[in-house]
Amino acid sequence: MRKQTAVFFFAFLTLSLFARAPQKPKDSESAYRILEEATVSFDAGDYGNAMKYANQAKDARRAESEYETYILENALTPRAVRRVGTVFSDVLDVLADRDEKEAIAIINRYLKRYGKDYFNNNVNDMVSWIKAKAVYPEADYLIGKIYQLEGEHGVALDFYERARMESPYLDIPAESFDILYTMANLAKQQKRDEPFEQMLYLILDNDQHFKDKAFIQALLRTIDFDTVKHADRFFMLFRAEPNHSLEALYELGLIYDKRGEDEKALTCVALGTVEALTNMIAALSERDAEFKYIDFPTFLQTASRYSDIVEWGSETHVWDMMFQFAERVEKRGKSIFAGALYSYMSDNMPDTYWRKEAKKKLGITE
Repeated sequence: MRKQTAVFFFAFLTLSLFARAPQKPKDSESAYRILEEATVSFDAGDYGNAMKYANQAKDARRAESEYETYILENALTPRAVRRVGTVFSDVLDVLADRDEKEAIAIINRYLKRYGKDYFNNNVNDMVSWIKAKAVYPEADYLIGKIYQLEGEHGVALDFYERARMESPYLDIPAESFDILYTMANLAKQQKRDEPFEQMLYLILDNDQHFKDKAFIQALLRTIDFDTVKHADRFFMLFRAEPNHSLEALYELGLIYDKRGEDEKALTCVALGTVEALTNMIAALSERDAEFKYIDFPTFLQTASRYSDIVEWGSETHVWDMMFQFAERVEKRGKSIFAGALYSYMSDNMPDTYWRKEAKKKLGITE
């Protein structure tokens, strides 16, 4: 009787484990492909299908996470694997000896995309991350946009917030800025000033230069010399890598200006101008291997030759911000520095409107 019970228990356990084993998702039914269908439907204005596919994509992502977690946990459970520790190189070696091809493929795929340091060079951290990756922030973000278009702003905001909290699991990390800017713009449209400002701070929290007090003080110190020489040096000295901050700096600068917080308003446009300049210098260098930054007027002249750069500058408020930079420097009482900026812009600004505005500041009539 005892033997029969043991056999029955073993058979039950085997069947239970088999029943729980998730099936390998088909490539044709991957979450990414389904979300592409949702995006195509959204772009075509077919919001019903967009919503349907977005929810299916979330289900598919959950299934993918469950399957990959199952494969890895089973491959890492044997004592021979656990004995070598959790460092990727050691684990991959023993998995190769055990012919765990699928587990190796999963690990290598994420290592290629994120690097070992992202997971603290610990395979267990990767497994935990994959298990948590059952969420699909891109799909939640798309669903939020659908609700926003339908006027359901409260529901839209819930999905945006969910996508923001899930942003560590974005396939493209930079898309977190799209989510934050969408939330900021919605708050702005609804005239919810405090949430709007908080979203701008969240965006700028990723900008190391904005948080670098020494860098900001160096910008202001150069302005405060108030000479033409230092107006030239400002654009030669400072560089800040592009980091999706421009719109946030522009909007936050307007908020500070409205409040009368003049130094903070100046800081925003000074940093925004430097970041825009750095961005455009990189773009010009890619197009012309011989391009080198010489001085600000020559830079503006060169940028004027490329219609897409001029258009990008208009869309991102760069030309507006450069003009505001001069205005706020002037408001700080540094008229020589400001006058040099107006002079450079009156002759060379790619945008005709701001070129005319600079001429007005110099008393030049056309």
